[in-house]
Amino acid sequence: MSDDREDSVDRARERVPRWRGALAGTLLLVTLGLLYAEPRLFAAAVVPLAYVAVGALSSLSGASAPRIERSFDPASPPPGARVGVALRVRNEGESALADVRIVDGVPDELRVVSGSPRAALSLRPGEEATVTYEVVATRGDHEFGDPAVRVRTASATDRVTTAVAAGGESTLSCSLGVADAPLARATPRRVGTHTIDSGGEGLEFHSTREYRPGDSLSRIDWRRLAKTGDLTTVRFREERASRTVVVVDARGVARATPRAGYPNGAELATYAGERLYDALTDANVATSVTALGVRDADLDGELPPDGLPWADSDDEAASARLVFAAAANAADRDAPSEVPTDGEISATPFSAEGPAASAAGPSAGVKSSRAAPDGGREGATIRRLLARLPVDSQVVVVSPVLDEWPGSLARALAVRGHDCTVLSPDVTGGESPGRAVAATRRTVRVRDLRATGAGVVDWDVAEPLGVALERSLRRVLS
Repeated sequence: MSDDREDSVDRARERVPRWRGALAGTLLLVTLGLLYAEPRLFAAAVVPLAYVAVGALSSLSGASAPRIERSFDPASPPPGARVGVALRVRNEGESALADVRIVDGVPDELRVVSGSPRAALSLRPGEEATVTYEVVATRGDHEFGDPAVRVRTASATDRVTTAVAAGGESTLSCSLGVADAPLARATPRRVGTHTIDSGGEGLEFHSTREYRPGDSLSRIDWRRLAKTGDLTTVRFREERASRTVVVVDARGVARATPRAGYPNGAELATYAGERLYDALTDANVATSVTALGVRDADLDGELPPDGLPWADSDDEAASARLVFAAAANAADRDAPSEVPTDGEISATPFSAEGPAASAAGPSAGVKSSRAAPDGGREGATIRRLLARLPVDSQVVVVSPVLDEWPGSLARALAVRGHDCTVLSPDVTGGESPGRAVAATRRTVRVRDLRATGAGVVDWDVAEPLGVALERSLRRVLS
């Protein structure tokens, strides 16, 4: 134990007068014994005197605060993941610590979902104990404070209260960026191509037509010529170079959270979108990214005139990171307190004042469940997005699907011949009636999305994101 730690412990020591009643009882019995010359009163005085003596003799002199080591599992979690926190407490002094109370310094923005950061221990010299609990990771770097420790004697008349600097890990980093993009086995042999339903140059047979002067001899159907005498040309299913556009939904309606302390849908969509972007670019697929619901204040700079921050994979590497950072900033802004349960939500997010605001029924900021978002601001967003899309691009929308807007976008994309895939984190979990209604509404929206021809990857946030990404990539890259 270092001298600094011992000095800190000595300065924090406090004597607690717990046995004043026992001392008064001892004096009373002794006084009565002297007045009445009664030996039994002297004998009775021994009992409270014993308590007084134990309290007076109990001391933490020579004792030292325990050593504490903190660890996280996993050390760098994704948003929404449960993180196990372990405090290893060891008595390295030569005196027993009869009563050790510990409270870990959990950051206010992290929610404890299992176990407790508080513990009461008794440690012999050299003995070690472990305190474990779980928190839910949210985006950012979270600094844990020094654990508060109170050591008391068995009689609780001498105590030390201090903060002990914990060794090991003190910062829990929950980053949206991922250095390595997994899922290599989902990459097909041909990436960056898009098979369309028309004849031309390619590998897969499509149809035949009459021979035209200038057609390549390698494309003549020689078998048919030998069998029927007809001169025909073979056409193959055409493949064109394609671009994938990742659209991250960080609008106000997407900023709903399944329960307090958990990441909201926009935050999860941003995290999943960035991992998907990394996987696509690592597979040499030309990929663009944009985000919805972003303001000038969320972006390092000003938004384009159409309000859509945009970055291509052939731009500077930092450009896409700026778009994802802006989406993450938008996800943290004006977040609704819970999942919507009563119809469609307009661009105005839920009040952050609590569940009562969202349970009030259709009112300000809430539309009918059949309100068409093609009109107004949401419809204008679809038109601006369609104007930005490259020809023959396929679109991946990352959204919790908490309103009808993703379905409207999918229908508009289908009309214009763009393939659409929706990767949707499900934030409607919970057992309350309101959440059950929200889950049912979302299930209907997902069914309607599939009816448009869009592929939907329904991500249960309880399962690893890699599983959902693999399903997404199989559709996007195949």
